[in-house]
Amino acid sequence: MRFGWIVSAALFVAACGQSDVTPQAGSEGAAAADAAAASGTEADSAPEAPPTDYAALSGYDASWFLSPGWPGEYPPGFAVLDADVRVPARARPNPTDPQDITCLLPHYANYQLWNNTRNDADDLDYFVATKKLPVTVLEDAEVEFVGNAGIETLPLKAGDVLTYLRYIGEGFTVMSFNGREFDINEGELREITDIGALENEEDLWVRVTCLGGKQAWLLFDEAVLEPGIYPSPITGYGDAKDIRPEEVETVREMMALDAFGLDPTASTVEPPPVE
Repeated sequence: MRFGWIVSAALFVAACGQSDVTPQAGSEGAAAADAAAASGTEADSAPEAPPTDYAALSGYDASWFLSPGWPGEYPPGFAVLDADVRVPARARPNPTDPQDITCLLPHYANYQLWNNTRNDADDLDYFVATKKLPVTVLEDAEVEFVGNAGIETLPLKAGDVLTYLRYIGEGFTVMSFNGREFDINEGELREITDIGALENEEDLWVRVTCLGGKQAWLLFDEAVLEPGIYPSPITGYGDAKDIRPEEVETVREMMALDAFGLDPTASTVEPPPVE
């Protein structure tokens, strides 16, 4: 396999709750729908699970914005390249808690938002905790945002303060202002606010199922430094799956080139030479 390695600065848009689109029915589908309507029957539908209350679950305070998924148009992930990889994990996704669980991870598993097979099989749950930051408006301006009616305009005055909530992807961030949330392209704010001076702080969490059935929470920044674990390869937009045995050395070699900005020497395992 030829790996294309792409670095993301910070949520996969679909992971933010992108609405489902129902495909249009063809002639056969329309006929079946008409028959069902005529007979008075309705298709069975499973009730949707309630959204996870990440604040109650994790214990982060109100200075953090918690939301599902991981940020970036190419969201990060991590893959288990060695056998018998046991990582320190937490019962609660909060970095102040002790790593009180030792989790044995499945060999070749790739924990990435797009790896639906692994996500479903292991009942994975991804969320991001982002530190809320003030963004001060420097001059009167109007910025466009994505609203219910499409592209709308938000008038701002010098001295107004927005709150940075999280990065989405493709340059868009979630901001709040006067009690309302807005999806705004950062480019709209670069020249009229101090957003360029912000130092973003975020924690990427995933609940994994350890071998043996126990569930535990892993923090991405910690997981990728564990021996035998490497950041996930990105092979194409929306494309991810577990690593095949014959791909392991390719992944190791590519990650030894520090493609994700990580220091391979931070691991206790020496990366193999690149041939």
